[in-house]
Amino acid sequence: MIRLSREHLAIDLGPASTVICRGDEGVVLDEPTAAAVQTSTGRILHQGVAVGRLAQALRDRTPSEVSIAYPLANGKVADPVLCQAMLRQFLHKCATRRSFFGPQVVCTVPSGATMVERAALVSAVRGAGAASVGLVLRSVAAAIGGGAPVLEATAACSCEIGSTQTDIAATCLGEVVAERRLPIGGVALDQAIVDAVKALFNLRIGVKQAETIRIEYGSAQPQGAEKSFEIHGADGITGAPRTSRITTQQLREALESPLTDIASGISELLQSLTPEMAGDLAQQGVLLSGGVALTPGIADFLAQELAIPCRVASMPREAAALGAAIVAIDFDRWRGILL
Repeated sequence: MIRLSREHLAIDLGPASTVICRGDEGVVLDEPTAAAVQTSTGRILHQGVAVGRLAQALRDRTPSEVSIAYPLANGKVADPVLCQAMLRQFLHKCATRRSFFGPQVVCTVPSGATMVERAALVSAVRGAGAASVGLVLRSVAAAIGGGAPVLEATAACSCEIGSTQTDIAATCLGEVVAERRLPIGGVALDQAIVDAVKALFNLRIGVKQAETIRIEYGSAQPQGAEKSFEIHGADGITGAPRTSRITTQQLREALESPLTDIASGISELLQSLTPEMAGDLAQQGVLLSGGVALTPGIADFLAQELAIPCRVASMPREAAALGAAIVAIDFDRWRGILL
């Protein structure tokens, strides 16, 4: 049976992963922002369905004429055609019923995105089958999803630390009063580990191994007894395979510089606020979200650097998508924060 009512979807489209929520059901899709394409034609494999997890699974198992493409770069649509095709498959996976209309979609967008970049995103989502598309800043959506008092007469601050950048925003009465984007995210933290291993041991490791190390052993503050573990790479002089051991303290020291840069970015935004708003945030603090917010001790580290409370959202990776879903369900109530 074809229904006339529209579905409400929220899309948090990031360079590393795409999270989609449907109405008040929560997360219904969480997959890599990737597609497996035929190098010669640029077409997605398997009749266009080799996206997300399937594409990632094919990454190390594909012949030379097949490549894994990532349609987003630096938070913006780098390949509009590929992005649209990938999103079409994602929306198809999320559809629960046949509807005469396409879904009403609210999509997150990074701070600092230009009008052209926003238009490219809207075009890709519409081309994928959406009937209408609203945009909301990723940091604001994360604040809503994390339970910050965005609509109240008090200042709220959200810091969303993603794979390639950090989005910071301050809101009051449903209005964005300040926003800032930093080119620092999980990739920068991973590179800091690569650089530290080379400096400490003259050992070259890949960014993928650095990411695994960060997720498994990384922290921003001491977490009990220090540990050491093996790292494997290539000797910096001979190129021969070699193994060394690194401690959790050395790893923590490697992460300190990029995390301090994030703290500085938040501090600069806070300094631009009125004294009344700064006073609110001295009590409310900063809400942290994004995948990097899962780093143990990060809230304590930033609270120490900023001298105000910091807390991590209950579902930091999904906070932006969950917040966008709240906006999608009650569009009129949240119209003021849409771009």
